[in-house]
Parts: sequence; structure tokens; C-alpha cells
Amino acid sequence: MHRRPQLNRFLVAGAVLGLVVGVVTSLTRPDAPGSTAGQQAILLGATGAIFCGLLAAIVYLVVDRSGRR
Repeated sequence: MHRRPQLNRFLVAGAVLGLVVGVVTSLTRPDAPGSTAGQQAILLGATGAIFCGLLAAIVYLVVDRSGRR
């Protein structure tokens, strides 16, 4: 019997990881002219969540395909 990995766990884990990495990155860098630290944290956090969520979806597909063999 084949147990499939759960997609929502992969997506949530990837998005949370990307959010944390984006926020930490924004807070450790100097402020860009014309924006606040909060704006940078929101932008980099959201961007990190989107990209890491997409990466997690790709990892899910690889894990799911390799489990069928």
C-alpha cells in the first residue's frame, strides 16, 4: 500500500521557512532609502514565502514520484 505525502504540510513548511528567512534577512541588512524596516520585512517575508512555497511544491512532486517506484 502506497502512502502519499501530504501536500499541505510541504506547502506550509516551505512558506513558513521562506517567511522567516525573508524577515531575518530584511532585519539584518541596512534600510534601503525610501522604505522602513517594516516595509522591507513584509516585502522580503512575502517574497520568501512565495518562492519557498513553490520550491516545497517541487520537492513534494519529487518525493511523491519517487515513492511510487
